[in-house]
Amino acid sequence: MRFTAYLQKTFKENLREWKITILALLFGPFFVYMMYAYFGTTNPSYTLLVMNQDRAVTFSGSRLNAGDNLLAEWKKAAYPDGKRIFKVQEITDLETAKKELKSRDADLLLIVPSDFSDRLRSFMEKKAGAVPSLINYGDPGHTRYLAAASFADYISFSFISALTRVDLPLNVDFQPISRGHSLNEFDLYVPALLVLAIIMVLFTAAASLIKEVDKGTMARLMLSKLTTLEFIGAISVNQMLIGLAALGLTFLAALHVGYATSGSVFLFLCVGLLSSLSVIAISLLVAAIIKTIFELLTVGVFPFFILMFFSDCMFPLPRIALFSLAGHPFYANDILPTALTVKAFNKILNFNAGFNDLIFELSGILILTAIYFLLGIWFFRYRHMRVR
Repeated sequence: MRFTAYLQKTFKENLREWKITILALLFGPFFVYMMYAYFGTTNPSYTLLVMNQDRAVTFSGSRLNAGDNLLAEWKKAAYPDGKRIFKVQEITDLETAKKELKSRDADLLLIVPSDFSDRLRSFMEKKAGAVPSLINYGDPGHTRYLAAASFADYISFSFISALTRVDLPLNVDFQPISRGHSLNEFDLYVPALLVLAIIMVLFTAAASLIKEVDKGTMARLMLSKLTTLEFIGAISVNQMLIGLAALGLTFLAALHVGYATSGSVFLFLCVGLLSSLSVIAISLLVAAIIKTIFELLTVGVFPFFILMFFSDCMFPLPRIALFSLAGHPFYANDILPTALTVKAFNKILNFNAGFNDLIFELSGILILTAIYFLLGIWFFRYRHMRVR
């Protein structure tokens, strides 16, 4: 009876404090639309600068301009969805091109030497000698350069192989491991954005806990014989509903902008519900440290950013393996249950994983949630629920 009464009380308070609830619900969808506007739903195009110095030659009675032909191959290279891999720009000034590379307005510069066709003709006539080289400029510390160079090199090798009729020493048979179509950058960000929506429960849950301390009503709750489990249980149920609603809205936003998945939505929601519980457990620790709503909005921002950045929600982190369990490496940031949730969501939504594929992640989230809950309940009782 006390549990039900307090459950209704906290639910009504969440409705009255609609601003923070709306913020928690719309934070995830906002980032989905923002990331969609930034990445779009297609694969990235790389800016390729080409200085084509090649001079045409005559071979077997025909005109051969291998530089122009290779340039055409780079221009027509496309992803499976039809989008061009390169935005090709022909240039004549080397120094200007280098400046564009340094400012990262371009990703790769390729120079086709003036004797490119001539040396290819010599190679095809004699079936011996060296194939001419291309000159490659770029910043090795720039990931877009590395990707662009890989695409350009493969296209160049294939072009030379077809022109000279010399088989490549190695052929690679590509076998996708994702769902039916290739994943673009936005698809890979969606699991992290979904977890970001759940992390917002940290504020709403901690606010529901600490406002009883801030308003001085904790003593009255203790006099009403409301137990710690009833108090925390009622708040947890409400916050899990908020977390599930935020997760659902964020998922719908992703679907609205074109994200597609054939993974189990039921399994996805179950993992999301469990992850919401883990964030509530962490919010207990946060609420135990602070005493006022003002402190939540200042000091409480720090654990929020820890969860956001170290759960791989914003950018990939270095993998620091602590140990391996049943063939699964446990990384340093996996001490945060939200980091395991990102992996679980990625497996479910992008790779159609089932329950058996998620045993390690689910076990980790459950164990960490239990640990954080035990620590949080003890610390919160010690700080705010002791008879003084």
